[in-house]
Amino acid sequence: MKKVCLIVCVILSLFGTTGCSTLADAKAAKGTGSSRVYDKPYEEVWNATLTVVKASGLSLVNDDKARGQILAQNGISAFSYGENVAIFVEEVQGKVQTRVEVVNKRAMSTNVFAADWESRLLSALDKQL
Repeated sequence: MKKVCLIVCVILSLFGTTGCSTLADAKAAKGTGSSRVYDKPYEEVWNATLTVVKASGLSLVNDDKARGQILAQNGISAFSYGENVAIFVEEVQGKVQTRVEVVNKRAMSTNVFAADWESRLLSALDKQL
């Protein structure tokens, strides 16, 4: 009985000390995600990125074309506590190129089954463009 109580206490303390992320955390993590540069103009890449996000199954929370930011979420499922995704679309100065960065944050840091939206979205964008 003591072992069971000890195990329960350890598990509860782990959940109490592990962090949760929000869309603000994903947005603040700009520069830490996976990125690609496409030899396409901003407008074309922006539209393709929105199409890919909408087709991915993520819930589109906000898109701000002027700032080049797209925010999306994946809700809780049988295998995940959800994910927060921020996508940054930027023109490459002096060239007709556009850089896309995808930042994926697990809603709960202990969620080992969270989807890898960075590679999924960039792969889909590669096919789209």
